[in-house]
Formats: sequence, structure tokens, C-alpha cells
Amino acid sequence: MSSRDLNSLPLAGLSQAQCDWELRRYFSRRLSNRQDVRELTQEVWLRLCRVTDRNRLREPMAYVYRTAANVLAEFRHRRGRDPLVFDTEAADRGAENPLAILQDDLAEQAQAQHDLLGALAAMPSTYRRIVWMRLCEQRSFEEIAEKVGLSAGTARRYYFQAIKILWKSEWA
Repeated sequence: MSSRDLNSLPLAGLSQAQCDWELRRYFSRRLSNRQDVRELTQEVWLRLCRVTDRNRLREPMAYVYRTAANVLAEFRHRRGRDPLVFDTEAADRGAENPLAILQDDLAEQAQAQHDLLGALAAMPSTYRRIVWMRLCEQRSFEEIAEKVGLSAGTARRYYFQAIKILWKSEWA
């Protein structure tokens, strides 16, 4: 698919220019490297191209932002966490309305939690139990194996399969 084809795909009434500007702003506030901003913006567009029925999206811009958050989470996971970058433009806007910036951040976190819980609910119950015991209860694989009735190696394998499913589900 050529770049011309990518730019002409409609997303339920949103223009490509509007989405592109919003995505660049979103990533620029969170990353320090302009090349990374361009790459992640392009990755979001590629994922949006995979959506088969764009006209059925109730909140298309929310879908764009959720996809951007997923792409950013995967990027940071692959590269390790970037240090926080102080955004003077956002700070200036924050001086005018700091509550709005806080509300935006809280809304993004709430959406990520909702997506994670949905992905967990879709997993087999054994995977869900193992993930819960490992991450929330901080149990060792030996303790998990004893509780679930599996070997420690199988519990470890199920845990990493579950984590792989979570990353593939595009929740974060």
C-alpha cells in the first residue's frame, strides 16, 4: 500500500491532517526524539489501516488515542523506559488550566486499566489466576504451581504465554 493510499483512508469523518497533528502532539509530549515521533505516528496509521469497519467506531478520536497509547507502551517496552521530558508548551498550558492536563492523564490511565482488565477477562482462567498470583500477590512460580496444581516449569510457561497474549491484545 502506497503512502498516498494511507493518506486517503477516511476514519469516520476525521481528516488525516487532523489526526496526524494530534498524534504528533501526543507523541511529542511523551518522547524526546523527533524521529521516534514520526515512526510511532506512522505505526498508528498502519494499525488504523487494519481496522475493517471504520464507520462503526463510536468515538473515532478516542480509538486513535487508544491505539497511540498502545503503540507508545510497546515502544517503551522494547527500548526500555525513556526519561520524562519536560514539555514547556504543556507547562504553559498547565499554568492556565492544570486540572485539564491532570484529567487528561487520569483518563488515559483509566482507559489503559479498562483495556487491561478486558484482555485479562478474555484469557483462560488458569492464565488469569497465574498472572494474578505472580503480579499482584508477588508469589514465586513454585508457590503458584503448588496452588494451581501444576509443575513450576508449566506455571512459568503459562505466565509468559499470558503476558505474550496481553501484549498482542493491544491493551496498553
